Parts: sequence; structure tokens; C-alpha cells
Amino acid sequence: MATANLLSHIDKLPKIPKVVQELMDLVNNEGSDMNQISEKIAMDQVISARVLRLSNSAHFGRGRSVSSVDEAVIRLGLGPIRTLVTASALMSTFPKIEGLDLNEFWGTTFEVATLCKHVAKELKADQNEAFTAGMLHNIGDLLIYTVYPDKAQKVELHMEAGKTKPEAQQIVLETDNAQLGGQLAKSWKFADTLVDAIAHQYGAVQGDNFSQLAAIINFCAKLDENWDGLVDGEAKITWLNHQLEYSMLGLNESVAGSIDDIRGAGREMAKSLL
Repeated sequence: MATANLLSHIDKLPKIPKVVQELMDLVNNEGSDMNQISEKIAMDQVISARVLRLSNSAHFGRGRSVSSVDEAVIRLGLGPIRTLVTASALMSTFPKIEGLDLNEFWGTTFEVATLCKHVAKELKADQNEAFTAGMLHNIGDLLIYTVYPDKAQKVELHMEAGKTKPEAQQIVLETDNAQLGGQLAKSWKFADTLVDAIAHQYGAVQGDNFSQLAAIINFCAKLDENWDGLVDGEAKITWLNHQLEYSMLGLNESVAGSIDDIRGAGREMAKSLL
């Protein structure tokens, strides 16, 4: 069952609402001003509520609480607003999927995205682009669970038997969530750099080309899956030195302590927005 076959069912997916797509275009346009963004956010009740909730959260809330979208947008700033709009678009588009625990899914998604942003900061790369890539990295799974929930369960059985997710998906579907996610991101008109990073997250080197963003995604997904099972600092350093992406990205061992400092922040953010 090739990628094209699955993508032929793309009409089964919910569409990103027009106002949200327009808002995503607006926040990704460096020429947009905050007044334009505030006005567009106010047109969507769900995103408005999330913007207010996030601006008054422990992470951003300082002093008095804010009650208007205008104030919330100013408090948060363009970077977090861009992130929140992307997240809200995806969360609103997929409110419920049979066989998939969306609380767990979004918790993992936000955690990987937060780690991506942190690693990008360490590398002096674009943090907002990295966060968005993390938010989009597993959208191919949403397509699989929406179109073929029965086959999604077979994928899970192969994973329980020891296969990696892409291996299991290739066995059952003859494609994987990275290929599907890249095509889905392209159909949703995301930037080419994001499309490429999602599609090649399991292989950041393609011929003579290296996608730093793809390497960041895969490294951070591995971090999320393995980090908490590493018993001490020595085990963490050993694990890091065995990761290809760690070497490819040119990271150093100091990243271990900073990962510990932010661990769980993404899942907390997801809880506050769901």
C-alpha cells in the first residue's frame, strides 16, 4: 500500500479551517504586524481561548492576568503565537481519532517540539522553525489512523514485537509516517524546508544533501523515547555518543544537563491547551 494510495484518501481528513489557514499564513509572514494577527485570532474562538490561556499560564503569566486577545498577543510575542497557531490548527483539525489516544499523541508531539526548539537554540538555528517541525513531525500518523485504523493496530503489534515504527509501517503499509507527513505538509502548503525535514526525518542525509532540521527531529524523537530510562548522567552521555544525529549536528555533552532542565515542559504545555 504505497504513499500515493494512502494519500488518495486525503479527502477523508478534516480540512484546516480557512480562518486558521489564513492565520498560519499571517504569522509566518515577517511583514505582518501584531494588530493584524490579533484581529485574525479574534475570529476563531478556539484559538482565542488558547491564546488567553497560554498568556496567563505559569510560563508566560507575569503580574496581572490579561483578558483580551490584543494584550495576550503582546505578552506572548510573535514566536509563541506562531507556535500556538500551528498547534491549534492541528489540534482543531483532528479533535478525535478512533484508536488513537490524542492526549498522549499531543503530549508527545509538544514534548518533541519543545526539545527541537531547545536543540535549535544550542545550534543557533531557527528555534520557531524547529518547534513547528517538531509539531508536524508525526502528522503522517494522523493520516494512517484516520484512513486505516485497522492497519494502524497491526503496526502497533509489529512495534510491540520489537520493530521500529518506520519498519512496522513499511511492513504493513509499504510507506511510513515520514513520507506521508511530508506529502501532507506539502498539501497544506507548509514551507519546503519543513516538508523536506518531515519527509526525511529518518534519513537526514540524502545524497550530497544534509537536512539539519530532519536530524533535529529524529534526534529529539529519540530523546523523548529514551531519555527517562537512562539511569544517570554517565548513562546519558554514553547514549548521546551512540546517536548518529548527535555527531552529525555537532552537539556537545553539555546538552545533557540542559535537556534535564526542560524535560516535561512540552507535555505540560499540551495539558494546558487540550
